[in-house]
Amino acid sequence: MLAAALSLLASACGDAPLGSVGDRSSEWINEPEVSTTTTVPVTIPVVISSDNLAWSNDDIVNDNLGDPGATVAAVFARREGDRFIQASRAEITVALPGIGFPANVPNGARWVSSQLVIEATGEVADDPSAAFGIWSAEPYTRSRSVAQMAVLRVALDPETIAELAAATEPPSCARFSDRNTDNCEIVDIGGRTIWRLQGSGGTTLIWFDDTYRYELFGRDYLQEEALLGMAEVMIPLAQLEPVES
Repeated sequence: MLAAALSLLASACGDAPLGSVGDRSSEWINEPEVSTTTTVPVTIPVVISSDNLAWSNDDIVNDNLGDPGATVAAVFARREGDRFIQASRAEITVALPGIGFPANVPNGARWVSSQLVIEATGEVADDPSAAFGIWSAEPYTRSRSVAQMAVLRVALDPETIAELAAATEPPSCARFSDRNTDNCEIVDIGGRTIWRLQGSGGTTLIWFDDTYRYELFGRDYLQEEALLGMAEVMIPLAQLEPVES
C-alpha cells in the first residue's frame, strides 16, 4: 500500500508534473469570437443635376411666347422700376435664343430665381441680359448672404468673342481684373478657357459660349469644386423647359 502511494507521488514529480492539466478543459472551452463591423464610407456629391431645381417663376403665364418682341414687351409691362424683371424660363429662352445654363448645381441648391434685364427703351439689355440666382431656400424668403449660394449673369458679347478669336496672344487676366480682385488666373475646364477671379465675398468664373458671356459668382462658403462643376458642362436653357402642349 505504501509502495503504491510512493509510486504515485514519484510519477507526479516527473519532468512535467502538470503537463496534462487543462487538456480535458481545452476540449470544450473555445476561443472567443470577436465580431467586426465594416463601415462603408458614404460619398456626398459636390454637385447635383439641375433637373432637381424648382424655378420660382415657372408659374408666370405669357401668352405671347410665339413672338419674341411681344414676349419681351409682356415682361417689360411687369417692370417696377428695376431693369431686372422676374421672368420665367420660357420667356428668357424666347428673348435670348441659345442661352445656356449649368447642367449641375451645388449640392444643397433647391431653387432658382430668373430675371430678364430690360432697358428703359423696352429692349433687352446687353450686359447683363439675364440673371439667375441659385438658392438653398425659396428665393427671397431668407437673406441673399445666407441662402443665395451663387449668381449667374449672362451678357450678349459677340464683339469680345470675335476679338478673343482673332487674338494672337494668349488671354490675360487684365481684361476682367479690377481693384476688387485679389487674385486672378486663367484655367481650362472641360476644354473651355475660364477666368477665375477671387475677391472679397467669393469667387467669380467668366467664360464665353456662342454669343454669350457667362459670369458665375459663388459666395465664399461655397466649395470651389462645386463652382467649377457648374462651369464645366452647360446645356441649353430650353432643354430644361417643360414641353409645351
